[in-house]
Formats: sequence, structure tokens, C-alpha cells
Amino acid sequence: MMKNNAPKIKKPLDPNEVRTQPVSLADAETVKLYEERMIADKERIKTGEVVIDKHTESETARVSMPIEKEHIVIERVPMNGDTVATDNVDAFHDDDTVPMEVYEDTPDIRKEVFVHEEVTIGKEVNQETINAEENLRREELDVDTQGNPAIDNRSNRAENRPI
Repeated sequence: MMKNNAPKIKKPLDPNEVRTQPVSLADAETVKLYEERMIADKERIKTGEVVIDKHTESETARVSMPIEKEHIVIERVPMNGDTVATDNVDAFHDDDTVPMEVYEDTPDIRKEVFVHEEVTIGKEVNQETINAEENLRREELDVDTQGNPAIDNRSNRAENRPI
């Protein structure tokens, strides 16, 4: 591109001609247009609590079991005095003892601890999708013209820029 150093010649303003040179910044006004956008976020809140504990219950248990007890029975049979003892010539002596042991069952009742149930405590997470609806506001520019001014409606948005 070549630079032209020749002085510019001012032409009279044509009302139908589009101005391509910006006006001075002192004459410019800025208007901000706002819009609402929906922001979806989530927050983890405590909705409750479960406390798992255990306690001991007591009950009286009864058991019946048969036991045996031995006891000595001494039976005397009287003899008629006519029988002669022939089997033992020396019938009288002091060392004629008969030992006999006596037994009985004694119950052995005791308590033992057994696991009767196992409990597993955990959490499950269920996922669900919620639908939210909200009215969003957006400001748009209204241009009210009086007369027939020339307007160049330009936008700095990326989608409106020429390639």
C-alpha cells in the first residue's frame, strides 16, 4: 500500500453517504447491554445422619439334662444256720475289705460366645437428573430514529466479524 502525502480535499457532507471515519471520542456514548445466563452448580449438604450402635439384651435360659448318680446298695441275705462254711478254713481275719468306687455325673454348664449375625453398614449413591427452568432476561438495543439519519450498525462480536 502506498502512502499518499497529498493534502486531503474536504467534500461537502452528503446525507446519503455512509461515514467511514469515526467521530471524536468526546462525541461517543457507551451503553452497556446486560443479559442473564443460567449457571448450574450443585452444593453438597447434609440431609441427615444415621448412628449405628448395639446393645445387650438378657434372657434366662433353662436346660434339662439327665445325670446319673451311683449309690451303694448293701443287701443282706440271712442264712439259716445249717450251712457249714467249707470253702475257707480260716474264715475270721481282719483284712477282708471290698473297695467300691462311687461316681455321679456333675453338670458342666457354661456360656460361650458365638457370632449369630453379621451386619454390614455402607452407603449407596443414586444419581438422578433434575430439570430446572428459569426465565432469563437479556437487554437488546432499541434504536429510535427521527428523521432519516445514516446508521452503520456494526458489531464487535466474533460471529459478526468478516472472515
